[in-house]
Amino acid sequence: MTRFALALVSMLVLAGNAGAQSLFNGAGLGVPIDPVDARSRALGSAGIGLWGTSLVPGDPAAAARISVPTAVFTAQPSWVDFSREGEATDFRSTRFPLVAIAYPAFGLGTATFSFGSFLDQRYEATRAATLDLEAGPVAAIDSFSSEGGVSEIRLGLSRALDERFSVGLQLGRYNGTLTRTLTRSLEGVDAEGQVLDFRADGRWAYSATSVTAGAAATLGTRARLAGSLTWSTDLEAEPSETTEAPGGTFALPLQVRVGGTAVLAPGLLLSASLLSSDWTSTADDLRESDARNTVSYGVGVELSRARILGRDAPLRLGYRKSELPFALEDGAPVESVFSGGLGLGLSQTGSVILAGLDLAIERGRREEVGITENFWRAALTLRVAGF
Repeated sequence: MTRFALALVSMLVLAGNAGAQSLFNGAGLGVPIDPVDARSRALGSAGIGLWGTSLVPGDPAAAARISVPTAVFTAQPSWVDFSREGEATDFRSTRFPLVAIAYPAFGLGTATFSFGSFLDQRYEATRAATLDLEAGPVAAIDSFSSEGGVSEIRLGLSRALDERFSVGLQLGRYNGTLTRTLTRSLEGVDAEGQVLDFRADGRWAYSATSVTAGAAATLGTRARLAGSLTWSTDLEAEPSETTEAPGGTFALPLQVRVGGTAVLAPGLLLSASLLSSDWTSTADDLRESDARNTVSYGVGVELSRARILGRDAPLRLGYRKSELPFALEDGAPVESVFSGGLGLGLSQTGSVILAGLDLAIERGRREEVGITENFWRAALTLRVAGF
């Protein structure tokens, strides 16, 4: 499966039209996606250690002090410009990286449910080619599409141990499907029906299990620190009955997240986070693609007391740099992002926000030797509570 994709992507992304969140999706198992909300995006955060409560899978202890039923929904459009060795194209796409619900669990803590993205493998590309046949040169159009990826459903329980400490535990299940199709269309062929268009496709179903444990500590009114660990079983890729290509088993990384927020002054917060994912064991399963240990870190500032039109509207700025585990060629791809955003409380009772919006705008760059993607990316999170 991986060999089939890598050979075709290297051929097709040079020219023609393309569509995806990123053409780096064609390398290895795809591009990892953090299932985080717009506030985390605006602050450049891996979604852990932010001040206050939150409903983000990577920080299971953050939901422990959610006192009313709460739901969040995040949408994320992007606009990408891709270039390599004088070739260029652009594309746009939208995904929904996170849906999550929290509900107080009858004195046991806070029960959580989340559905989030994990690996994005969605892209398409076309190119024009010329084939030398017995009848002479023939024009052809090669098209390759990959539709699908891996998502994760998590059920969890978060609990406050006292006024300072909280813990959380989540059980997750990876699921997803992938369909890949290669089509070659020939034009102007006069071979008495002997030359036909070519099409090859395949479909695989993904499955694996994960466990995430986390803890957090609030240091009075000055800081919050948090950490989490995610362990996963191997990812199974099972081909459909009509797929001739084989399936596979892929080792998933051990993910370690740490983060924190410091209160520098009333209304001024500084956040920092780090995510480490060891993909090196996956390299043995990919045959013709390498994988590496990756580190992602981010920093951000939040003016939490800002107001717009009489409503709370915290302002945020951030920066994040992430290593990508899989390369299209032989380089070490890196993503760098500058971000900004704001929050807006639409309805509030006391300290509980019953309805609110968070918006993030990112300007980023992914680059490998000779390959560049510049992109704009937005994230919009709707948060409702008390339903």
